[in-house]
Amino acid sequence: MAPIFTTLESGYQLLFDSCLIRPNRAQVVNSTASTIRANRARYESVGGALGVPWYVVGLIHTMESSGNFSTHLHNGDPLSARTTHVPAGRPKTGAPPFTWEESATDALSLQGFPKWKDWSIPGVLYKLEAYNGWGYRDNHPDVESPYLWSFSNHYTRGKYVADGTFSATAVSQQCGAAVLLKRLDQLGAIAAADSGPRTLQLTNPYMTGPDVEEAQRLLAKNPFGNFEPGDPDGEYGPISADATERAKFALGYPDDKVNHTFGPLLRGYLDESKPLPKAFTQLRARRLAAAPAETAIRQKIVEWALWGVTNTTRIAYSQGPNRLAALLTPGTLPLATDCSAFAALCYSWAKAPNPNFAGPYNPAAGGYTGTMLTHCKHIPQSGAKPGDLVVWTPPSDGAHVCLLVSTGPNPWLVSHGSDRGPLKIRFADEDAYQRQHGHGTVVYLSSF
Repeated sequence: MAPIFTTLESGYQLLFDSCLIRPNRAQVVNSTASTIRANRARYESVGGALGVPWYVVGLIHTMESSGNFSTHLHNGDPLSARTTHVPAGRPKTGAPPFTWEESATDALSLQGFPKWKDWSIPGVLYKLEAYNGWGYRDNHPDVESPYLWSFSNHYTRGKYVADGTFSATAVSQQCGAAVLLKRLDQLGAIAAADSGPRTLQLTNPYMTGPDVEEAQRLLAKNPFGNFEPGDPDGEYGPISADATERAKFALGYPDDKVNHTFGPLLRGYLDESKPLPKAFTQLRARRLAAAPAETAIRQKIVEWALWGVTNTTRIAYSQGPNRLAALLTPGTLPLATDCSAFAALCYSWAKAPNPNFAGPYNPAAGGYTGTMLTHCKHIPQSGAKPGDLVVWTPPSDGAHVCLLVSTGPNPWLVSHGSDRGPLKIRFADEDAYQRQHGHGTVVYLSSF
């Protein structure tokens, strides 16, 4: 049974907004889109009579027939006979050989296209996916249908290689219809209903554009505070996404809506074109009242970090199982720990938010630079404060973490990376050392 359109509508729009054409496929996508546009008149001759946009006819023709006008629009069978593949025996009326127009009219009518009135982007994508079938959504929901998304950031692998036969490793070599629709939209060639500003989310590669830059400026300057999105560079990366999450929390979004997605509602609240709902205002007030005394806690983190420097001769370096043993016993000496565990100890002893996981500190739960990178909020260097963390990568799960104990052009850090114990060191010196050892990317993190 086909899913109800309204349950999929927002998901289609979000996927389309965040769709990025893979650079190594761009030439094929551009060429195919050009071919569709070149045949517009013929597509309009069929679609116009049925109330179906010409580009929808062109997309189906491309997907089912590779743009070949000597084949049925239903499935690519030759026009010299009725179709033999599903749907077989089409068209039921008339006699072969059929014209392409006869076949196309039958195919679109069979699929109910003349009765469909929503030709917005989600409406088009719904009808395209329905044309191919719901097998991916029903049986392999972890794979976005390649019929729509192949050649984009939304699809990697997984494909039906025959009717009813799915391969998790097969990769579609056909450009997806949604990807072609995206390119046609970028070229200004379609007239789908305006769905408003796109919704921003973390994608790989990152979403870019002037709307991202606008979002970054709003996250930095609005009535509710600076959520530290970094410089307005027009790239929606982890720093901007985490700034969005902080903004949603501060504005009183419900817990299940506090995420990395920057949409029209948040935009409206930040630019004051929409008032905060009463429920948001009430939750915002409760969160503000319950917020910890951040400045005092940051000062405690710094004090514990410098305590490590004072007691450096009694603190060894160890990545062993006891590296977090003192998590709940502040000031324990002697101590054997590593860089991430020492940072976690300082946070725990200062009663700061857990930098590794949600919830209370637990020595048995572990934690390392990777959990900090995953759990903490990414912030720009300009927004870093004493008590925040500085991580060097690669690898992607972190090579080394230090505690920031001052700010400025060349701030002081506390670094615990050897048996010499925690050392107070300038950022430039630590950065130079890390770069010499292949760790050249600096990430700033905050658990607040």
